[in-house]
Amino acid sequence: MSIYIFSRPVHSGKTTELLQWCNQQKNIAGILMPDINGSRKILDLQTKNMFDIECTDATNTKELLTAVGRFHFYTASFEKAHAIVLAALNQTPGWLVIDEAGKLELDRKGFYDSIVKTVEIYNNDNAAGNLLITVRESLCKEVISFFKIKDARVIHQLQDLV
Repeated sequence: MSIYIFSRPVHSGKTTELLQWCNQQKNIAGILMPDINGSRKILDLQTKNMFDIECTDATNTKELLTAVGRFHFYTASFEKAHAIVLAALNQTPGWLVIDEAGKLELDRKGFYDSIVKTVEIYNNDNAAGNLLITVRESLCKEVISFFKIKDARVIHQLQDLV
C-alpha cells in the first residue's frame, strides 16, 4: 500500500522510538537493529528473537565480516535478517519494518537485498500492508533515489503514521 521513510538525524533515537511503536502494533514483521549494552543486535519483530550482528572483537573472529567505518558486522547475520524479511513478505503483515537503510545499503551490502525486494513489491502496490524503512536524515534523499522508491512518505515522528 504505502512506503514510509522514518528519517531523523544520526543518534536521535529512531530505533528506540521505533521499538516502542512496534511493540504497540498487532500485525507487524521485519527487523530492528537496536543497540543493546553497546552492541548492535537484530530483533525479529514477529518472534521477538534477538541475535548479534555487531562483532565487537573483529581481530579474533573467524566469521566473515562486513565493515562500515569503525564497525564490523557478521555477514551471516545480514543473511539471517534477509530471510526474516523474505518470510514476512509471504505473510503480508500490516507493517513491514526495515531498520535501516544507510551507507552499507547504498554500497549494495547489509540490508540491500531486502530493501530492493520489498521496495519492488510495495512500489507496484503488490502488498496489502505498509513498508516502513528508517533512514538517517543526511541520506534520506539519496536512499529514496538509489532504491527508486515511488511516492515515499517521509515522516520525522512516528505519530505521523496514518
